[in-house]
Amino acid sequence: MHPSRLILLALLLVQLRPAQSAAAAPGLSEAAGWLQQYLRIDTSNPPGNEGRATAYLAGILQREGIASRTLTTPQGRASLYARLSSPRSGGRALLLLHHMDVVPAGPGWTAAPFGGQVRDGYLWGRGALDDKSLGIAQLAAMIDLKRDLKRDLKRDPNRDPKRRQAGLERDLVFLAVADEESGGLQGTAWLLARHPELFQGVEAVIGEGGRSQVGPGGKLLWWGAEVSQKRPLWLEVSTSGRGGHGSGLNPESANHQLVQGLARLLADPPRWRVSPPVRDYSRAIAPLQNPHWRRVFSNVDGVITENGPKEFLMPGMGNLFLDTVQVTVLRGGERINVIPAKASARLDIRLLPDTDAAAFLANVKRLLGRDFEVKVLVTSPPAPPSPASGRLWEALKRGLGSEGPVVPTFIPGFTDSRFFRERGIPAYGISPFKLGPEQSKGIHGPDEKIPVAEIDRGVERMRRILSSYAGPQRR
Repeated sequence: MHPSRLILLALLLVQLRPAQSAAAAPGLSEAAGWLQQYLRIDTSNPPGNEGRATAYLAGILQREGIASRTLTTPQGRASLYARLSSPRSGGRALLLLHHMDVVPAGPGWTAAPFGGQVRDGYLWGRGALDDKSLGIAQLAAMIDLKRDLKRDLKRDPNRDPKRRQAGLERDLVFLAVADEESGGLQGTAWLLARHPELFQGVEAVIGEGGRSQVGPGGKLLWWGAEVSQKRPLWLEVSTSGRGGHGSGLNPESANHQLVQGLARLLADPPRWRVSPPVRDYSRAIAPLQNPHWRRVFSNVDGVITENGPKEFLMPGMGNLFLDTVQVTVLRGGERINVIPAKASARLDIRLLPDTDAAAFLANVKRLLGRDFEVKVLVTSPPAPPSPASGRLWEALKRGLGSEGPVVPTFIPGFTDSRFFRERGIPAYGISPFKLGPEQSKGIHGPDEKIPVAEIDRGVERMRRILSSYAGPQRR
C-alpha cells in the first residue's frame, strides 16, 4: 500500500476510536456508559495525558453535531472547548467547567483504578467523583438540551430557523481542562491568558467544589454550593550542606537542616480567626442544624478565639478557621550510608481568604532560616465570594431546591473557580449527586466510586439547572 494511504488509514482509525469506545455498556444508561469509558482513560497527573480524554469527549460532541476545539499548551497539555450557541443569547454564556486530570491511583484499591468496573451498584474508578462525573453530567445535560431543539425542528420543519432555538436565552460553553490537580497553570490559567476570546460573554461558571449534606438514613439536609474557598500557597523549600559518608559526624547536613527548619515552621502556633466568608457560611447553615450546632454556628465569633475554639468542633471544622501548613513531599538521600548534599520539601499551604499572603510567606522564610531557598509553585490573590443571588443562583435553587435548600458554602480546598472570581466572574462549585460521607471517601483515596443510580439523577438535576438558566426567565 502507498505510504500516503497508510497515513490516511491511520488517521481514520484514530477518528473512529472514540466513537467505538463511547458505546454504553450493557445495563448502563447512556450517560453512565459515557462515564464508564471516560474512567478507563488514565489521565493521572503527572503527566496528565489529557489528549486521549479530549479525543474521547470530542467524539461524543461530534456525533451530536456540536463542534469542539482542542487547545494544547507548549508542554503538550490539552484542553477541550465547545459552545452551544443561541441566536437569542447576544453572546452571553454559562461556562460548564470540569477537569480531566486525576491524582495518581496509589495503593489500597480493591478494583482496577482505571477499569470502570460496575460492582455492588457502584461505578468504580479514579475520577468517579473528582471530577469526571461532573463533566459527564454537564455534557449529557447540554446534549439533552441540544436534542430537545432538534426534536422541536422535526415537529415543525417549516419553522423560521432563527426561532428554532427560541428556548435558549444563553449560550452553553463546555470546557474540559488539564492540570487542575497541579494548580491549573497548564489548564484554566493558560487558557484565560492565551485565549481570552473563548470567554467573551461568560456571565457565570459552574464547576467543582460543591457537595450534598446527607444526614442519618440518607436524608438530604442541604445542597452546598461553593461560593468561596481557601487560597493556595504551594512552596518548595530546599537547603544545602556538606555531603559525604553516613558514618561521619555531620550535624549541619542538608537533611538535618531541612528537618530542623520544618520543625520550627510546624511548631509556630496557629492563629485562629473567623474570616467573613466563613462567618456567612456558618450563619447560612445554622438554621439547618440541631439546637446545639445551631447555637455554635450562629455564634462562631464567640466560639472561636485567637488561641483556639472554646467548644468542641465537628471533625474537620477547624480547617475553616486556620491557615494550614502541610508537609507533603520530602526529598533527601537515596542510600542509608550516604549523606546528600541537598534536601527539599514541598509544602501545601492553604490560606484563608483574607490572609496577607506576602506576610505569611515572609514568616515562613523567617522560621525556616536564612540557609533555605523558598520557591513559590502556586499562589492566588484574594477574590470576592460569588454572590448568593442573581440569575445562576436562582437557577441553582430551581434545579436543586425541590429536594433540599441550596446553601452558599465555603470550602478549605481550592479549585479553578478562583481564576474566574479573580476576574469578577461569579463561579459556583456544584455537585449534582447526592452522596453521603462514606460515599465521598474515595476522593484522592483508594476505591473511588459513584452510585450508578445517582449518575442519571445528577444529569437530570444538571439539566434542570441549565434549562432554568439558559431558558426563558419567569416573568
